[in-house]
Amino acid sequence: MKPIFFTKMEGTGNDFLIIDNRTGFVNETIGGSNFAEFVKKLSDRHLGAGSDGVIFLEESTDFPFNMRYFNQDGSEAAACFNGARCVVSYAFRFGLVKDKGKFMSASGPVGFYNKNGMVSIEVVPPVDLKLNFSLTVSRKKYRAHFLRIGVPHCVIFVDSFDKIDVVELGRAIRNHKSFKPEGTNVNFVKAEKDYIYVRSYERGVEAETLSCGSGVLAAAYIATKLFIIQSPVTCKTNGGDLVITMKDKVYLEGPASYIYDGVYYFQ
Repeated sequence: MKPIFFTKMEGTGNDFLIIDNRTGFVNETIGGSNFAEFVKKLSDRHLGAGSDGVIFLEESTDFPFNMRYFNQDGSEAAACFNGARCVVSYAFRFGLVKDKGKFMSASGPVGFYNKNGMVSIEVVPPVDLKLNFSLTVSRKKYRAHFLRIGVPHCVIFVDSFDKIDVVELGRAIRNHKSFKPEGTNVNFVKAEKDYIYVRSYERGVEAETLSCGSGVLAAAYIATKLFIIQSPVTCKTNGGDLVITMKDKVYLEGPASYIYDGVYYFQ
């Protein structure tokens, strides 16, 4: 058995296992096994340490580090903004970054600010925006919206969550023919006067998560485009509150908390 050290963190209930792989020791430790299979074992909530995803902090030529992110199912994703906030706090803890700066990710350089346990991420503006289209699921029509903010998101506004099965409907939309072949994340949004409440079905986790950083960004961005609410937008999730600010750039701010440091024995 070979030990692999990790830190477990959470950002509004979205939990991650972070591994410092700047020396490439994970590659050596898992040998012929691929990263996807390793991630699936490590993030399994019964047979592993358990998480929504795994973050590898790796070397970067021009930045303090590179963030490589894998979903719970082993698929690699270009962006995870709750994860990004956690990895900034992790890097700050070990002196790799200061209060502000940039790091590299699969979606490009990411700017950040870190102050008193609150981390703000500068986000690449959304693309492929599509508003007010009809989506039919199980013979029922929904008014849907779509954008890509590192990863794809379908956003649906609801009056109440009482009659919505987030997992069942989310899974159906995630696999809908309109979003093939890659599928989409799905965000259900209830708008109030001073905030929006967001519940998310995450692709790659294939379940509802307590929070989804790119999901609340997508929901807030579309809500402002539909003139439902103005920036800055407070987004409430089952895991806590996040704030999205949209000026010349887009920012996601919220807490990033440590849970524990641990060792996983790979075999």
